[in-house]
Amino acid sequence: MMTEHEFEFVGYCENDKYPLQGYQAMFPTMGEYDMGDIKAITRTEDDVFSHDFLKPHSGRTKRIKSRVPDHDILFAGFECQAFSSMGKEMGVLDTLGRGDFIFDLVEILRVKKPMWFVLENVRGFYTHNSGFLRRAVCEHLRSPTLGYEVECWLLDAKEFGVPQTRRRTFIVGRRRGVSTRAITPPVGSPPEGYESGVHAILEREVDDAYYLSDTIKPTILSDGTGGWNSPAEIDQFIARPLCKTMHKMHRASQDNYYSDSFVNGSWSEEEGRIIEANEGGDRMRRITPREAFRIQTFQEPLIERLLSAGLSDTRLYMAAGNAVPPKLVAAVLGSLLEDMPEEWVEEPRAATIVH
Repeated sequence: MMTEHEFEFVGYCENDKYPLQGYQAMFPTMGEYDMGDIKAITRTEDDVFSHDFLKPHSGRTKRIKSRVPDHDILFAGFECQAFSSMGKEMGVLDTLGRGDFIFDLVEILRVKKPMWFVLENVRGFYTHNSGFLRRAVCEHLRSPTLGYEVECWLLDAKEFGVPQTRRRTFIVGRRRGVSTRAITPPVGSPPEGYESGVHAILEREVDDAYYLSDTIKPTILSDGTGGWNSPAEIDQFIARPLCKTMHKMHRASQDNYYSDSFVNGSWSEEEGRIIEANEGGDRMRRITPREAFRIQTFQEPLIERLLSAGLSDTRLYMAAGNAVPPKLVAAVLGSLLEDMPEEWVEEPRAATIVH
C-alpha cells in the first residue's frame, strides 16, 4: 500500500466469488482469515430488523468475537447500489438489502473496538435523505457505547493524483483518547499538465474487439433519449467515474471512449491539451480492463496478476468500477494515522471488508 506505514493484513471479506478470485490473485492472502459472508456472522435468526442499527445480541457478539480476527484498523467498503445515482437510491429501504450493511459494520466496531476505522461509499451516501443517515451513523459511532472520534469527508480522487473524477464518501474514526490532534482531511496535491491525465496510460495498440462497430457508434454518441439527455463527449483527458456496469457500454456522456487520433496524439505544453494526430480517422474504442485499473492507479504488477486470474472482461470491468483508487486510500490513511502512537508504528493489523 502506498503509505509510509506497513500493515499486517489479518483478514478480509468479499461476498462475490469473482472479485474474491481477483483479490486472491492480486494479493498474498496466505495466513489471512477469509471471513466469507459477514452477514452470516452479524445477523441472527431472531433479529427484528427495522432498517436501523442492530440491537446488541449475545449470539451476534459471540460470533463476531470468534470469527472476525482482532485488528487495529478496519477498512470497509459497503454496498453502494442503494445510494448510487446509477440505481434507485432507496438507501436502507432497498428491497435487495443492499443499503443496510453499514449497520453490520457498526456492530463489528462495537464488539472488536479497533483503534481506527475507514468506511467508504459513493458520494450519494453523503447526501442521501438530506444527509440524515450519514449524520445518524456518525453520531452513533461517537456515542459512549462505541467511543470514537469521527469525521466524514467527501473527497475527489482527481485531487490526489488519480486521472479520474471520482467523488467518494469516507467515514473515518479513531478511538477516543488515542490522540489530542484533530482528525483533519487529507490535502490533495494533484499533478499538473500532462501527468494529470489519462493519455500516458492509454495503450497504443489494442485488440479490435475493443473498437466500436459502425452499428453501435451512433447510439454511443447520441445525447440520450426520452426525458434523459446529456452531451456525448469522448477523449476526456480526466476520465469520467468508472462504474461497475461499464461493460454494458453506456453512452459517451457516461462512459469513457477514446479515438485513435487522441491516443496517438501529442501533448502541447503551450496549449495545455492533447493535439490529435492525423492518423486513426474516426476509429473509436472503449477502455481496456488494463487501462481501467491503471486509471484507478493500481500498480502494474498487481494488474498483471489480476489479468492472469482467468476472469472475463465483464468481471474485470465490474471489479475496476467497484474499486477504490489506491492513491486516494493512501491519502486517507496517511491523514488518519498521522500521529500514530509509537508503539503502533511498526506493523498495525488491518482487516479489509468489501461487501
